[in-house]
Amino acid sequence: MKKPLPNPPLIRGGSLTGTVSCSPPDKGRLGGVSFLLALLLTACSSTPTLYHTLAADTGNAEAAAAVSQRIKSLGVGPVKLPTLLDREGMVIRQDATTVEVSDTHLWGGQLEDEFLSALSQQLQWRLPATQVQTIPWEASQTPQYQVVVKLDQFDGTPGSKAVLRGLWQLEAGSDGKILVTEPVALERKTTQAGVEGVVKAQSTLVADLANQMVRALAAR
Repeated sequence: MKKPLPNPPLIRGGSLTGTVSCSPPDKGRLGGVSFLLALLLTACSSTPTLYHTLAADTGNAEAAAAVSQRIKSLGVGPVKLPTLLDREGMVIRQDATTVEVSDTHLWGGQLEDEFLSALSQQLQWRLPATQVQTIPWEASQTPQYQVVVKLDQFDGTPGSKAVLRGLWQLEAGSDGKILVTEPVALERKTTQAGVEGVVKAQSTLVADLANQMVRALAAR
C-alpha cells in the first residue's frame, strides 16, 4: 500500500503556512543593507559642481596710451550670444559637430556678464586715460564710442584648444553709427589639463579680442 502524501503548505494572504514558516527579519542584516545603499547613493551624487569665471589677466595687454588720450570714454556692450551659449552650463566641444553642455562645470554668472566684465577690464588696462563703462548707462553719460560684440562660438576642448568666433562693431556713442566692423576668429591652445585649462584659454582669448579692438582704434 502506498503511503499518503503529506499535505501541501497552505497559501494565505501571500504567505506560506504549514511546513514553511516566516521568521522576523534580521535587524542587523537590514541595517547593513541600508548602510550600503546610503553609501552607494552618496558615491553616485558626490561629483562636485564647479563654478568658473573668466580671469582678467594683464599678461598680454598691448598698452595704447596715445589712443587712450584721444578717446575720453568707451562703452562696452551688449555681448550677444547664440542660444547654445546662453546657458549656465559650460559648452565643451567634443569634435567639429558635437558639443556637450556640462552639468558639473558651470559659469559663475551669466556668460554675457562674465564676458562683458572681463572685456571691459582688459580694455581699461589698455586705455588707462579712457573712461571704460559697461551697459547700461545713463543718457547723460553716453560714451564717445561703443563696442558691441556678437559671439558665434566660444567653447573649447580639454587638452586641445579654445575658440572665439564672431564679430565686433565700433559705434558712435551719440547716434549709434557703425564706424568699424571686424570679424573675430581667434584660437588658443590649452596649457592646463581639464576644463580649467579651457577656461584659462578662453580668458586669454578675451584679452586677444581687447588687443584687436585697441589696434582698430589706433588705426582711426
